[in-house]
Amino acid sequence: MSYDMPIITLNSDEQLKLSFDYLANDAKEFSYTFIKCDANWKKSENVFFHDFAQGMEDQFITDYEFSENTAVNYIHYTLNFPSSESQFLLSGNYILIVKDTETLEIVMTQKFYVVESKTIITSQPKIPINFDLKQTHHLPNFIVNHSMIPSDNPMNEFKAVVIQNGRYDNAKYNLKPSFIKNNQLLFNHANETLFEAGNEYRILDFRDLKQLGQGVEEIFYKDSIYHVIPKTDYKRAYLKYKQSLDHDGQFFIEKKPSNGDPNLTSDYAFVHFRFARKIPLDSSSVYILGKIGGGEINRNFKMTYKDSLEHYESHILLKQGVYNYAYVAKTIGKKHLSWENTDGSHYQTKNTYTVFIYHRGFNDETETLIGVKRFIFQ
Repeated sequence: MSYDMPIITLNSDEQLKLSFDYLANDAKEFSYTFIKCDANWKKSENVFFHDFAQGMEDQFITDYEFSENTAVNYIHYTLNFPSSESQFLLSGNYILIVKDTETLEIVMTQKFYVVESKTIITSQPKIPINFDLKQTHHLPNFIVNHSMIPSDNPMNEFKAVVIQNGRYDNAKYNLKPSFIKNNQLLFNHANETLFEAGNEYRILDFRDLKQLGQGVEEIFYKDSIYHVIPKTDYKRAYLKYKQSLDHDGQFFIEKKPSNGDPNLTSDYAFVHFRFARKIPLDSSSVYILGKIGGGEINRNFKMTYKDSLEHYESHILLKQGVYNYAYVAKTIGKKHLSWENTDGSHYQTKNTYTVFIYHRGFNDETETLIGVKRFIFQ
């Protein structure tokens, strides 16, 4: 499995692990199932469960444990899949759906990938042609050798998707080759694979609720829960690039001093983020970006501007650990989040790009995922 994306290989022993907390004193029964999707995450039509998987369509999550000596009580659930009883038959994009067994309400979903390696993908990162974008953008181009899957119509049968740091809001979908030569697909685009490079992520460390970690100004206990006040953040747009060691938006659950399993002993805290700005951004909303939001535009991470305090703020319940985060803006009418007016964008920023190659032959009911390549652009 790759570091930042949930990917497993078809017909292998690889498993993915989903874990989540249910904040309560008593356990609840949850079940799960899978649906197969196309490369754009739309449910595959005319494809039923037993076409893509063997085993029971709905199964129970039976592995759970209670939190230990925490101010906020929770039950920690764990699911490893696929199991020996349920295996995937097709490669492609999948969504795991978790339901409340009693109400049948969907409580969470998780995207993941099943891949079969039938291509050789070679990264060919380029510098953007547009002079204005050379300082702020990346162009992660690539070449695909598909000799294991001969095709008379490669332009229609193959497509690519490129994802930056596990983010779906700015992913490049439905990419077609710019040139075809023998069994090679050349994705040598000038605009289609253009990504804003962004900046290194900010770091917040509240593993220890008795000591102030990196990025923390204050910690206090009130109304039966911990509160973490990060230092006020200021915009980094239009400042010079400053190198720092981040984890491309990841987060890690951990407790200090450690005692037992951090998944069960780590506490929850309200984290009160503040992003200073004298006036709010015009025609834009500000969001907190990072894997904590699932790589999507998540309304739970949208910030509110307070005129009297001259800052954006957000109050988010998070589990003890270390978090990478950034401030980004969504302009009205645009689908993706941008760093330009908040945390700035610099070509020197290290980003991880993942290329996915899909194939759908003339008679195929659904797309298969025939290659994945992950590379770092710096």
